[in-house]
Amino acid sequence: MTTFARGWTEMWRRVVTDHGARLLLIVAPVLYSMFYPLPYLHEIVRETPVAVVDLDGSSVSRQLIRHTDAHETLHVVARLDSVAAAEAAVQAGRVRGYLVVPFHFRADVLRGREAVVAYGGDATYFLQYKQVLTGFVESVGTLNASVKARLVLAGGWNREQARAAIAPVTLRAHPLGNTREGYASYLIPGVFLLILQQTLVLGVGLLRGTAHEKDKPGPGITPAGLVGAIAALGTLYTAHATFYLGAAAWIYDLPTHGHLGTLALFFVPFVLACIVFAMALSGLCSRREWSIHLFLVTSFPFLFLSGASWPVEMIPVPLQWLAKLLPAAAGIQGILRLDTLGANWSEVSTWWWLLWIQIAIFAWPAWRSWRRLG
Repeated sequence: MTTFARGWTEMWRRVVTDHGARLLLIVAPVLYSMFYPLPYLHEIVRETPVAVVDLDGSSVSRQLIRHTDAHETLHVVARLDSVAAAEAAVQAGRVRGYLVVPFHFRADVLRGREAVVAYGGDATYFLQYKQVLTGFVESVGTLNASVKARLVLAGGWNREQARAAIAPVTLRAHPLGNTREGYASYLIPGVFLLILQQTLVLGVGLLRGTAHEKDKPGPGITPAGLVGAIAALGTLYTAHATFYLGAAAWIYDLPTHGHLGTLALFFVPFVLACIVFAMALSGLCSRREWSIHLFLVTSFPFLFLSGASWPVEMIPVPLQWLAKLLPAAAGIQGILRLDTLGANWSEVSTWWWLLWIQIAIFAWPAWRSWRRLG
């Protein structure tokens, strides 16, 4: 048997016979892909409970309340008589925000004077806070347009002239990639790629720690044997990546616009870089349980450096350079551009070459970590 084939079979033997590694490297990526997206199935915040403090009690204020309740992100569940009562409702968690309609609201509107409505809310959950604020702003905007239309029509203009006077410029929004503007479509594809990297970091570290504890010193693994071991893990994680981009994306209706051949070409260095990266870090795991410590220490930094939850361009420059050593960061930047935005190859080739550079950088530490474990 060649050293390449020996490395291949030995790695598969370690993965299959080790219960912990089998769970982490074979089962966990599939389970993560099934359960992680579940909390985000309702991608857009809708029907958020809000309250209205109507101090005017007029027909115009009631019209504003109807516009507010009709907005897709808001649901008026309470009409209160004071700001203090509204603040108490927010603190008790019964509502996420409230709108205050002042005294003389109708009179100010009809006389052409500025009428100011106030908003209060719970900013603890920033997504809900943003959506509630947007809903209130759009509801007030709808009322403004309605009042302006009445005034213009009363002046003798026809409907077309009134429409042009109220909205001389029309905005047509066309979001790219995340066309539903939902949280799952934004977050899940990037997190899937980070899951591939982090399960490798945990699983390979577990294998290395176990081998270091149990294996007797021997001739060690040759470079060809190490390539065989990498190929074994590459086969497994290529299957995981295919499942993520295929079945999981279809199940959760994630945006997919990339060409299959282009994605496969990009995934080759991404999977290899993740494996070599995990093998290099596994050199820190001289005991089996240390892989868990390594996973816990790196998970949050890698999450933010990868660009899955926060744009890499918005972190400090030194950390941006550190992110260039992270396979998940380059993979997220390239693969999401290809699959979500439908980018062409010239727009992602920089990230593709960066992954090959990472492979070259981590190849030596990976071999140093595994050379005595053949």
